[in-house]
Amino acid sequence: MLRLPLALAAAFAALPICAQAAIEAGLEGNWIAEQTNSDGMGRVEATLIFTGNRGVMRVGADDWPLFEVKRAGGKVAFTLIIPGTPYVSIHYAGMLDGDDLKLASLDPDQPPLKLDAHRAPIGEPPVVAPPVMPASEIPPVTTAPMPDVMRPAMTVETPSAAPAPVEKPSLPPLRDLVPNNLALAPPMGWASREKLGAMVDDEAIRQAAEGLDVTGLRALGYVTVEVDDGWQGARDGNGVLHGNQKFPDMKALGDAIHARGLKFGLQTAAGPKSCGGFDGSYGHEIEDAKTLASWGVDYLVYDWCGADSIYLTQPEQQAAYQKMAEALRASGREIVFAANQGGRYDVAQWGAKAGVNVWRTGGDIDDRWASITEAGFAQGGKDTFAGPGHWGDPGLLQAGNGGMTADEYRTQLNLWAILAAPMMLGNDVRIMTRDTLTLLTNQEVIAVDQDPLGSQGKRVAKNGDSEVWARPLADGSVAVAFFNRGNQSAPVAVSWAQLGIDGLRNVRDLWWHRNIGRANGRYVVFLTGHTSLLLRMSP
Repeated sequence: MLRLPLALAAAFAALPICAQAAIEAGLEGNWIAEQTNSDGMGRVEATLIFTGNRGVMRVGADDWPLFEVKRAGGKVAFTLIIPGTPYVSIHYAGMLDGDDLKLASLDPDQPPLKLDAHRAPIGEPPVVAPPVMPASEIPPVTTAPMPDVMRPAMTVETPSAAPAPVEKPSLPPLRDLVPNNLALAPPMGWASREKLGAMVDDEAIRQAAEGLDVTGLRALGYVTVEVDDGWQGARDGNGVLHGNQKFPDMKALGDAIHARGLKFGLQTAAGPKSCGGFDGSYGHEIEDAKTLASWGVDYLVYDWCGADSIYLTQPEQQAAYQKMAEALRASGREIVFAANQGGRYDVAQWGAKAGVNVWRTGGDIDDRWASITEAGFAQGGKDTFAGPGHWGDPGLLQAGNGGMTADEYRTQLNLWAILAAPMMLGNDVRIMTRDTLTLLTNQEVIAVDQDPLGSQGKRVAKNGDSEVWARPLADGSVAVAFFNRGNQSAPVAVSWAQLGIDGLRNVRDLWWHRNIGRANGRYVVFLTGHTSLLLRMSP
């Protein structure tokens, strides 16, 4: 019998609660099944075994897990996973009618399959599903060639020689994943890559968590501690990735972060190696998702390093992200999924479909005026793609790094708030000045960024280097940001028609924290170079 890799064994041992509740007694037991191509050829005899929240499909001496098994009345659906390199997933759905089960595959990019089954006759010796082995007892995985009859294009013709080595793992057929109901507001927190790079270690992360806590940043919403590249060690014989010597106990680190009321974030890569040359998740998506869940990870940044030479098209990239998204959802833990692929292939248009909660809109930014303005103002026209559960990320906040003026840092905060962008800090939160904290703890600006309506702002007026951006807020008010991107002082104006509002408006300055009067029809401010103003206009 084929031994299952650890992640796959655990996948059907600990299905998500929703899947456990979905299996009903009507599926319990053994079913004699027959799988065929749509033309009736390629016949395969199998046994389906449903036990509680578990399921397997037995073909000969091999067992393949069924997960996401669901039943609603007469409707039944599940996903069949065939272990191997690459593994194959087939999504089935159909109807249960008494003792008959008729299913069809749902994968549009594969030839259709039919799976018909009937309940095993009473009195026939029961077929028992294999027990889930403890991790310590699972032997190293050895991959045998995948049976042709289990592939989408099945055949029972004269057996052929073993297939040539596969150069890359298979990708799932594209489908729109349902929202995971995570990241309903733009994530906030701190990422290690800006200041620590690959020199990060366990103690530095614990210190950063302490910095977020004791400075009051955690209480204001900066709750995610993102450990970027440099934590990865080696894989064991079961394909399970461990932390390196600088991270001797990832579970203990996650517990320490959680103990402070913070969330644990990690970065891995879609390719065989990460940007820093550490092991990526390529070919190990299921194992890594399960491992991250066991450590208590709440937020995964999936980097594209090493994958760009393997997956050469937009559909392949989308499928690669979908593949990890599906693995995370099958892990049994809610994990926010962030795509760090530099904004390639218009990711905003398909990121949410692939199960991504946050996507980078471009490359990394740095502590320069030109860098943050190019990244932020490039988001014009992308407001329709963002919203609760799916956000565009222009890059890390730079306040506290010393390369810009206070007005320039304030401009980045104003722009990110209008864009409903993630507020992830790129400074060293272990050592911060009072001025930096004042910038980062403006509750009125944070409230705009985190507004529950989740509407990304858009450019409503532009005149030379002057721009006005606005976003509607949940309470009926409008946040309006005035920017002077140039070096010279200039007036910046906007009309009510451009804002899409009418009537008298109360105006509040979100940095001075005071109401500054009422206005009607038009508003004009005078700004010096590289400065901005963020107002809240209420009926």
